[in-house]
Amino acid sequence: MILKKLHSIISEYIKLLQRFADRLWFPPLIGFLATLDNFVVIIPNEGILISSSMVIPKRWFIFAFSVAVGSTLGALLLVILVQHLGLPWIINFYPGINETHIWALTLKFFEQYGLVLIFAVGLTPLSQQPAIILATLANTSFGKLVTVIFFSRLIKFIIMAYIATHAPRYLGKFWGIQNELKEVGVKLNQENLGDKND
Repeated sequence: MILKKLHSIISEYIKLLQRFADRLWFPPLIGFLATLDNFVVIIPNEGILISSSMVIPKRWFIFAFSVAVGSTLGALLLVILVQHLGLPWIINFYPGINETHIWALTLKFFEQYGLVLIFAVGLTPLSQQPAIILATLANTSFGKLVTVIFFSRLIKFIIMAYIATHAPRYLGKFWGIQNELKEVGVKLNQENLGDKND
């Protein structure tokens, strides 16, 4: 109930913020929100990016780059906190995270694929926190981790912003972002979804 109310409040503020998408301070702001999303997992980054790109199409790349930088900075802050405070802090901050199905899957895949998993998760709408935490606990090289996180996020957000401005009818085919689009007020109707057979 509290989470639903918080989502509603965030949605209203995001709709209000969209009016200022042409301002110079807007890209750093959405970057900052992407940083926070690593700790407060209810900020619809993809929805904010897509709706901002649709509102001001000429700034799609700046928006994508800002969200990628913010998401990477948030991941790096998480890495630093895990390095200094360890697993007990993680379990305290994210109660039960080590008991989830996602944690178990991430652990299994990380043991097999390492940084390839981090890159793959960065390209998807999946939560990147479990993979980043495991990579940190496994003493993965800080430089390699930063590089992989940044480039995976940059690729993902460039693709999303580009599609939002150049082919919005394909947005409905993105796995995992429909709820975020609804939260920021983007409605996908049959006209912009296009033919389902293409």
